[in-house]
Amino acid sequence: MRRILALALAACAAAALAQAPPAPATDPSLPPRYEVEILVFAHRDFDPAEERFDVAPRGFGEDDSPTLLEAPAFDATTFDTPAAGAPPQPFEPVAPAPIDPLVAARAEALQVRPLAPEELKLGTEYRKLQAIAAYTPLLHTGWVQPGLPEAQAVPFDLKTLGVLNPRGTVRVHLSRFLHITLDLTYQAPLAGGPAASANDELGEISFAPQYRLTATRSARSNELHYFDHPAFGVLIRVTPVATQDGGRRPAA
Repeated sequence: MRRILALALAACAAAALAQAPPAPATDPSLPPRYEVEILVFAHRDFDPAEERFDVAPRGFGEDDSPTLLEAPAFDATTFDTPAAGAPPQPFEPVAPAPIDPLVAARAEALQVRPLAPEELKLGTEYRKLQAIAAYTPLLHTGWVQPGLPEAQAVPFDLKTLGVLNPRGTVRVHLSRFLHITLDLTYQAPLAGGPAASANDELGEISFAPQYRLTATRSARSNELHYFDHPAFGVLIRVTPVATQDGGRRPAA
């Protein structure tokens, strides 16, 4: 009798497990996320005669702005309007489609967002640069981005944050280690120069010098990395972002 009862209880338990809803799935392929913080500063004692790049001013129509499209024309035939005297159609709300949690989690993991000023962690380094007469801080900003393989990683353009000097991109990607790729151009102030002559004569026109820094380097997370150029320098730190469960994803 006891054996029959035990078998019956085991069968009930198996049936209950079969009917229980499955545990929520997790996606181990979600990319890790990183905070990228950057500090750019100019060297005040830089001698332009030491290194100078040719300035190639852009011609008209050679900028990066998108081509303007023709404005669309709207008239009565553009919209589906009811015929005169027709009864009003009742409004029928459409129920939103269910959101797949895995799809939502992956979309969130792939987002790029700027860091708020209070989230920046290199404030001490910025104040030290301000206190040293040899340096002029130019930029202190940051953003959160996914850590993707080299073939998928997209360079972050500083103009996304409204930064135009220095201009250029910062690319962070993952292979065996973290890698940082810089392509930045700094336009130094124009320190005087020949002006156009009087009497409608053409004179020499001076352009502000521009200096470009391109570099790629493997890096460790949570460490401050310095990229040097005779005209300006760059400090970058890449920090892993904690996951929702309070842990941190594996970082290089």
